[in-house]
Amino acid sequence: MSVTINKKRILLFGVGWLGTELLRELSENDYLIHIATRNISKWSSFDDKIEQIHFLSNTYDLHPAISNISFDIICVMLPPSSTENYVGFIKKICKQSEQVKQFIFTSSTGVYQNKEGHINEESIVNEQHVVYKAEQEVKRAFPKACTILRLSGLISEDRHPTKYLLKKNLIEGGRTPVNLVHRRDVLRVIMMLFEVRGTGEIFNISHPNHPSRKEYYNAFAKKYFKQELHFIDEGKGKSIDGSKFVNKFGFDYEMSIWDVEINNT
Repeated sequence: MSVTINKKRILLFGVGWLGTELLRELSENDYLIHIATRNISKWSSFDDKIEQIHFLSNTYDLHPAISNISFDIICVMLPPSSTENYVGFIKKICKQSEQVKQFIFTSSTGVYQNKEGHINEESIVNEQHVVYKAEQEVKRAFPKACTILRLSGLISEDRHPTKYLLKKNLIEGGRTPVNLVHRRDVLRVIMMLFEVRGTGEIFNISHPNHPSRKEYYNAFAKKYFKQELHFIDEGKGKSIDGSKFVNKFGFDYEMSIWDVEINNT
């Protein structure tokens, strides 16, 4: 007698720098993968891994077929720059996803007010921030089935702020702590969530090490580019606490923010 294994059906919105790596991770596992994209040909190399591709038109209307599919998980990784009406677009996704079992939304620690000191999930936010407004749409639509991930600055071997700071003659906030997390750890967080129920909670995802901008970025500038960055030696800033997810799920940040082999080509 054959045994039928129910594979989880996942829909990804925002398959960019982060989402492409998540897609690669998913394609090596036993999931039914769907992508919402405006560029179908871009994903031709994944044709044998993706069961079906849903596209967005130039008006950002969702393909009507999305409403007719029962998804176990929807993961939205869209940056606010992806559309002129970001909040409206997130609201539209939520409206057409009412039956989903779990809704994961990647937000940003940039929603917090620019205060000095320790910042956790209960800290004061800027309620006018467009990403915070999008969070509210997600929470209203899925009060118990959503998980919101407020990500600190994302880094990896092919994306590191040092490259952009090299172009500046004088950089503000030398004493300000950095709040970073490696893309690999963010992928591990998302993959872990795929195996649990929605929490209805918000989590900061941020590496626990917070050196000053001057210390951190100069170390990379000297090591990989043989240059020294010039900072204004000022600023205190905020340190994002990413321990809530650690404590709830037994997670650990495996990727040190110091052990990034920058591709400097």
